[in-house]
Amino acid sequence: MLFEGCKTDELSYSVFNFVHTEIFVDHINKLFTSKVLHLDAHKLATAQALNFSKVKVVFFEINAPAAIQDSIHAIKNIRQSNQTACIFVIATQLKTFSSADCYVAGADYCLKLPNDPEERHTLLSKTIQKSHWATPIQLHLDRTRLLLCSASEKIEISYTEMTILDALMQAPEHVMSQDGIAKTLHPNIVFYDPRALEKTISRLRTKIKKTYHLELIFSVRGYGYRLRRGTVLG
Repeated sequence: MLFEGCKTDELSYSVFNFVHTEIFVDHINKLFTSKVLHLDAHKLATAQALNFSKVKVVFFEINAPAAIQDSIHAIKNIRQSNQTACIFVIATQLKTFSSADCYVAGADYCLKLPNDPEERHTLLSKTIQKSHWATPIQLHLDRTRLLLCSASEKIEISYTEMTILDALMQAPEHVMSQDGIAKTLHPNIVFYDPRALEKTISRLRTKIKKTYHLELIFSVRGYGYRLRRGTVLG
C-alpha cells in the first residue's frame, strides 16, 4: 500500500488498486501482467490528487457503509478526466449492498464475491476478461437504416430498440432508470407497464448476444439499465 506522503509516478501504471484485503490484492496481482499501483483504500480522499487520465483499470473495495460515499466520490472524480477506464467495485463484508449509486457515479462492474477462494478468483477473472478493457468491441448504431453493425456483421433493430440504445448512449455514464427510458420512448406517458419494457430490452439483449456474443445492456437492480462502456459509436 502507498500511504499519504509517498511519491510515485502514477502515469507509469495502468492499473490502480484501492483494495486493501490481502487475498483480493493477491487475486488482482495474479490477473494482470502490467504493473498494479496499490493505494491506501482508507485514504480515498487523497485520490483527488492522483492523475487518472491515463489509467486503464481501477479497483475499489467497499467493506463498510462508511466506504460507500468515499468510493462514489472517487469514482466521480475519475470520470471527470477519464471516460474510458474500466472501474470495478468489490463489495466485501456487507450484508446488503446497493450497486445502483456506484453505477450512476460511473462504475462498470460491481461484484459481491463468494467466500470460497477458488470461486472468488474465477468470478473476478471472468468479469475482467469480459470487460470492455480486456475485450474491446466496436459497434456502430445506424439510426437511419435501423442497424447495429460491427466491422463484419449487422443486425436489424426496431425503431424502439434504436431509441433505447440511443438513450443509453446519451445518458450520463450510459446508465438510465426504467422511468427515464419509458419517458424517452413516450414523452407524455404517465403510466407504463414495466414488464413490457423489460421484455423489449430482453429481446434486444438476446438479439445482440446471439450475433455478437456480447452482453451489451446490463440490468441495474432496483434502478434501470446500463450500456457497456465504449462499445457503441453513433
